[in-house]
Amino acid sequence: MTEQERIVVLDERQKSMEQRLVKTERLVDNINSLTISVERLSIGFSSQVDTLKEMNLRLSNLENEPRDTMRHVYKQIITALVTGVITAIFCNV
Repeated sequence: MTEQERIVVLDERQKSMEQRLVKTERLVDNINSLTISVERLSIGFSSQVDTLKEMNLRLSNLENEPRDTMRHVYKQIITALVTGVITAIFCNV
């Protein structure tokens, strides 16, 4: 192989390597863009999880409210009955 042929082969290799380098740089840029997108999605999901936790707590409170109200009513009824029985006992004595 002559020196001229070697130069031609080396030039072709260099062009090929430069093209591969450009493609690799584009891929790296795409990967960086995807990484940023994933980070933004992660932040968005984190915010949604926090919102869902708050909503779950509010829903739980709303579900417990009727039960708490009924407990209060039952206590009032029992108190009234006990008071009535005690009053009746003392009135008859």
